[in-house]
Amino acid sequence: MDIDFTGYGVDFIVAGRVELGRGRLTDALAAWDEIVIHDAVLEGLHDLARVTVPEYVVPRDELLAAAGSGPRGELALRVPTTGRRMQACVGPYQVLGRVHTHRDGSIAARVLEAGPLVPLTDATIAYVIGGVLEVRDAPLVHVNRELATWLRPAAAPAGGRAATLGRIAGAL
Repeated sequence: MDIDFTGYGVDFIVAGRVELGRGRLTDALAAWDEIVIHDAVLEGLHDLARVTVPEYVVPRDELLAAAGSGPRGELALRVPTTGRRMQACVGPYQVLGRVHTHRDGSIAARVLEAGPLVPLTDATIAYVIGGVLEVRDAPLVHVNRELATWLRPAAAPAGGRAATLGRIAGAL
C-alpha cells in the first residue's frame, strides 16, 4: 500500500509517497534505516527552492519529524490507552500532539519505549518557511526523540522551563 508521506529535515521538507506494505507507518519507521520516497518534492525552508525527483532516499536518523497516513493497526491487537498532550521542539519544528500511554503509564516511559520516532496523534507541527510561519495539522506526526531539543507535557505552566527527557522521567 502506498501512503502520503511528509518528512521534515533540518533545512528542507520532502513530500511524496511511501510504499508501506501491510503494517503501520509507526512500525515501518521503527524498522527502516532509510525511507524511500517516490514522486518526491523537496522544498528548502530558507530559500524555498523546489526540486522534484522520481525517488528520494533519506536516512531515518536525518529526519527530525515525519507525517503520514495509513492503517492504524489490527483492532484485535489494540490495548486501551490514554492520550496525553505533549510538546516537542526538534530543530526548527514545534510539535504538539497526543502521546498514548497505558492508562496508568507515564509519558516518559512511553517516549523511551517508542523507539527513535515517537508517534503523536491529533498533531500540529509549526515551522518558519521562507520567513513565514506555517502551521499544519496532521492525524499523526512522528518526532525524532534522539534529535529533539526538548520534550514536555503540554500542561507545563506558561513561561516554565522546557523539560528534557530526563526531567520528564523524574517529574512523572
